[in-house]
Amino acid sequence: MLQILTSNAPYIILGFFGILFAAVLSVVSFRIYMTRKRGEFIKNFPEYMGVLNFHMEKAYEMIHKDRILVYSLEAQGLDDKNFNIASQDFVRLVIKLLGPMLYNEFVFLYGDIDTFTFNVLEYFNTKYESDEIRQTAIENLGEDED
Repeated sequence: MLQILTSNAPYIILGFFGILFAAVLSVVSFRIYMTRKRGEFIKNFPEYMGVLNFHMEKAYEMIHKDRILVYSLEAQGLDDKNFNIASQDFVRLVIKLLGPMLYNEFVFLYGDIDTFTFNVLEYFNTKYESDEIRQTAIENLGEDED
């Protein structure tokens, strides 16, 4: 038994180091790939943001029409509960419109899901705060009172 192990020892050692070398090479190759991929994202950042803005604008129009427009026409804002529901629905709709491949790419670009979601919500908050229909309705109410 000992003779079999000693006669095969060089092959076992070579096999072990071969597997170790392959693992190290895989890790290094993966890190190089990820670095290049991040570089491509940074180089093409305006194009990616154009795609994201397109989908967020489309989602906002849908959410605005379904949930916010009625309140805007009456010169009212959403209460906190409805605002939270609308913002969560907005994030879900953006993710659905992006699809799984683009969604994963944007999560990779932003670093994690929380940062991506934060940026999408920030877009929604900014668009909601600058709602021109509501602003016009508020101005019209002020003129009617005069």
